[in-house]
Amino acid sequence: MWLLRIVACCWLLVGSVVDAVPRDASALAIEMTTRYAPYADWSTLVDVDSLARQSQSRYWRTPEEIRSERAEDALPLAGLHLALDPGHIGGRWAADEGRHFRIAEEDYYVREGELVLEVAQRVKSELSALGCKVTLLREENLQVNPKCPIDYLQLAAEQVPEPEACTVAALCEYGRALRARAVRLSIVTGELQERARLVNELIQPDALLSLHINAAAWPMSESESESEREGEREGQGGESNGGVGGFNSDLEDDNSNGFTSDLLSGIKNAFKCDNKNGFIDDIMRDLYGDKGSDGVFVLSESNHLHALIFGCMSAGELQSGHQREQLAVKLVNESGATEFALGDALMTALAEATGLPASTYAGRNAILLDAEQPYVFARNLLMVRMAECPTVLLEPYVANSVAAYPRIQAALANRAAGRSLAEADILVEYADAVIAGVLACYGSVAEVGGNVGDSL
Repeated sequence: MWLLRIVACCWLLVGSVVDAVPRDASALAIEMTTRYAPYADWSTLVDVDSLARQSQSRYWRTPEEIRSERAEDALPLAGLHLALDPGHIGGRWAADEGRHFRIAEEDYYVREGELVLEVAQRVKSELSALGCKVTLLREENLQVNPKCPIDYLQLAAEQVPEPEACTVAALCEYGRALRARAVRLSIVTGELQERARLVNELIQPDALLSLHINAAAWPMSESESESEREGEREGQGGESNGGVGGFNSDLEDDNSNGFTSDLLSGIKNAFKCDNKNGFIDDIMRDLYGDKGSDGVFVLSESNHLHALIFGCMSAGELQSGHQREQLAVKLVNESGATEFALGDALMTALAEATGLPASTYAGRNAILLDAEQPYVFARNLLMVRMAECPTVLLEPYVANSVAAYPRIQAALANRAAGRSLAEADILVEYADAVIAGVLACYGSVAEVGGNVGDSL
């Protein structure tokens, strides 16, 4: 008996939960058809019979397992380890992320990465008081990814077509595209991969919440050109997306004429890479322009919310062996059920707090899983796919909407002036709803359904 107890303790210490109970291949097939690849022929690429025979191994625990281990007199979230991902970066990278705008010159800039960092910090403080262990993936408006854009310059050069002519205009356009691709690889793709690595290898939480604030495509004003609408709001697309400038990642590598090699060598020698960030901020600004300049914007009438969990892989995404491996991990460890339960609890709380309607998806890049829960969609985004634990990405409000923008401005003004926060502060509202959702999913039975303040 004592030996079994030692083995059980070792499992808990290393954060691994193993379940040898066999799964039903037909149940996995239903999940593939209804959630994970509803619009693709997956049967020749995913062997559900083989997956059903695999032993389950996971570092996270279900809500039921956590509650069963919680003492009766413990705090309502004791035993829960939650990771919070404040989406994007903000700060000096906000403009490159496309999360940086204001309507009038006297307005405060709206930077999504900075707003959700405060939300995450508020959530951490309150959840910690309820007994939850909370780990933030970032605590500043700085990259988690240790590689900056210049480290991706060679890879960017392999993905961006070389100019067909050696004119000044063509070279400038190539420089803009090269810089944009290197930045994208660093602050989006590489950043998300590094955060997912930290979650799986170091943090190993019971669940991951990725906090965002939505935004809509800018309505066209008479003075706005089509090119000014190019920075789409999406942001966390899978690897199959074309990325900045529409350059696909599977472009052929052909540098036989030495043009790109010579250009990169010249750039690196000229700046000696002593100040990598300066290379991006100062030297390339002449080519890329200042994305912080104010344009002519018109606020959207639409304001809504939704949550995203893993699923809805396309036929092209299923062709990727790497993505199929990540799909297999999620299928075998059965994170999907907890993802939906957590997403359901969070969306119920956010819908009640905000009164906002559910978002809608017109295409086949997402699917609604339950008509009775219109706020939770499955979608194949890099973070929700790569994180092995249950992962929910939250997208409340439309930051550039007629309803949300003034609330964000009021919140920023109060903070800048050091005034007490308004009762209807939008960031506090967001944080409180997240806390209520976590309590509803993971809290002790006696606490579920109570007010957030009643549990403190």
